[in-house]
Amino acid sequence: MLELKQLSVEIDRRQIVKPLDLTLDSGASLALLGRNGAGKSTVVKAIAGLIRAQGEVLIDGMRLRDLSMRERSRLIGYVAQEFSASDVRLSVFELLLLAQNSQNMRFRADPQSLARASQMLSLLGLEHLAERQPTQMSGGQRQMVALALALIRRPRLLLLDEPTSALDMANQFQLLDTVRQYTREHEITTLMVLHDLNLAHRYADQTLLLEAGDKVALGATEAILNTERIAQTYGVHCELLRASDGSLCVHPMAAL
Repeated sequence: MLELKQLSVEIDRRQIVKPLDLTLDSGASLALLGRNGAGKSTVVKAIAGLIRAQGEVLIDGMRLRDLSMRERSRLIGYVAQEFSASDVRLSVFELLLLAQNSQNMRFRADPQSLARASQMLSLLGLEHLAERQPTQMSGGQRQMVALALALIRRPRLLLLDEPTSALDMANQFQLLDTVRQYTREHEITTLMVLHDLNLAHRYADQTLLLEAGDKVALGATEAILNTERIAQTYGVHCELLRASDGSLCVHPMAAL
């Protein structure tokens, strides 16, 4: 479970994120939506403890400010917008082993770590990349690897900052199908920054809509992403269509 209590961010005496309260149950996914500059990535970084913030962040009832960096890294899996790979000279399989033993620089891979790394590659369909280095991959492939590195440590909270930005349509579905299944089966909590409203309708149980760092709406995705609110927030006239699988699809008609 994720709880935010009056979480806010101020940079250079300017409030980037206004006090935010939120409770998200284990096994649930939340889409963080809003126009460019709304503060979405800032919220994610504040939750992850990557930038200074005011207020409280609790995971399964534990206050993050009371935990060591090592304890936080075990609780939180974070996937940034870009996976910096310019100085990485390890294969994907080696990275997955290291991620499980990052606190022990003299570790020797045990059978459990080897099996876990193979399992994660299989889960995301990355077996063909096992011996390649991130510098030898496309941006989309690196995004998939970044998710594998986040999940392999069994986090209680998964934070995804635009995880599908470099992926083609098939890989978007594969990544988010995996995230949804993993979130529910392992009863973790997932928060993801998205720009595609159709992906939010399909994969997010709840949606938090931000505008200029302030909460505009929070609730069930289908209730939040109606045509009126989309027009107000994004300045786009659209229609909502019901697909054969029951999910809603956003069909943009014109800019307002």
